[in-house]
Amino acid sequence: LLSACGAGDKGPAEAALKAAEEAVNAARGEASKYLPDQVRSLDAALASAKEKFNKGDYKAALADANDLTVKAKEIASAAVTKKVELAKTWDGFSNGFPRVVDAIKSRVDILSQSKKLPAGMTPDNLATAKAGLADITQQWTAATDASKSGNLADAVAKTGALKAKAVEVLTALKMPVPEALRA
Repeated sequence: LLSACGAGDKGPAEAALKAAEEAVNAARGEASKYLPDQVRSLDAALASAKEKFNKGDYKAALADANDLTVKAKEIASAAVTKKVELAKTWDGFSNGFPRVVDAIKSRVDILSQSKKLPAGMTPDNLATAKAGLADITQQWTAATDASKSGNLADAVAKTGALKAKAVEVLTALKMPVPEALRA
């Protein structure tokens, strides 16, 4: 009698596991880019639910699968939100940062062609600025490449180093640091 009761739960548990697996697979695409830890958590929970099913614990497998379907949909929604936030952050940075780079480049070019450096500017400061400009250019290329390839998380992560390097170079050149770079 007890085994007959458990067997009755097998069909619904199997269907729920299939639905959960489909939900996890649907969430995996975007979420793996923006919420990789949560995708690993989904995968672990799915494996656990399947293990319970394989051991004949259909009620637990059914409950876990139902919870997992809901969680997968939540994570998929959170991934979309994260993508929008990252895109907004990247767009704001990428619209303003090229002007900062252009200002630095212009100042370095002017100082490099100058016969005498202005008061407070040393050849070491100028050398630091030139090296920093080269670093900024390289890092900016890497960040824009990441953005173009759809890796907004990496592109946005690179903005921190770009901001810091730009502040360093602007300071070496005795130029004002825009408020946006201080944040």
